[in-house]
Amino acid sequence: MKKNLISLGALESKGLKITMEGGVLKAVYGALVVMKGIRQNNLYFLQGSTVIGGAAVTEAADADSTDTTRLWHMRLGHAGEKALQGLVKQGLLKGAKACKLEFCEHCVLGKQTRVKFGTAIHHTKGILDYVHTDV
Repeated sequence: MKKNLISLGALESKGLKITMEGGVLKAVYGALVVMKGIRQNNLYFLQGSTVIGGAAVTEAADADSTDTTRLWHMRLGHAGEKALQGLVKQGLLKGAKACKLEFCEHCVLGKQTRVKFGTAIHHTKGILDYVHTDV
């Protein structure tokens, strides 16, 4: 990331589907579009923004306070609002103000679970007509 480069192979190994059509690059995880890019002079440039900045902000404005809270939320492993407020009360977040967290798609994605397999009824007559295996 220091040189603003990202490996498509690394994204694919994490389970993302990469498509490049008509000069547009998309990285999709399930139904969620994680990243988009536009081709300019044989390079794909990211559309959108990345989260950067220092977490030790003094005299933060409302917009900066929201960004700082979001940054701490991600740095602390997507900690909840109550946990962040507790850390602010203890003075551990260096100038960050406790404010309401905005929607975090990573938190929602992390809480999704797989659907259970349905129960099937098998009508077999003989021995070993139906075999359960663990591959």
